[in-house]
Amino acid sequence: MAQMRSAGLLAATLLLLLAAAAAVSGPPSPYKLPACQNDIDALWHNCKQYVQKQGPKQKPSSACCRTVQDADAHESCVCDYLGSRDAKEKLSMEKVFYVTKQCGVTVPAGCGSKQS
Repeated sequence: MAQMRSAGLLAATLLLLLAAAAAVSGPPSPYKLPACQNDIDALWHNCKQYVQKQGPKQKPSSACCRTVQDADAHESCVCDYLGSRDAKEKLSMEKVFYVTKQCGVTVPAGCGSKQS
């Protein structure tokens, strides 16, 4: 049961990153899966100001954290995207990992640009 919760939290974390990058990019990302779109839209709506490169690092809102925690997606979809040039150009990975940590979500090593 703990593994299922951990996997769900990981998926939510990764969706946060994907949503922010996808919404900033304009044209559809090749990493987006149709099954992820609703969660991506919700994450972008509630969390974009916390993960964009522009602006200061700030604690995420409770709405952002709820969205991160409730999101459901395919882990490989998001992890693949996080390693892409598109994500690195649009997102502050430092802010992304800060937000997920503040929301109680753990991102595993090797996902995107996280090393440990």
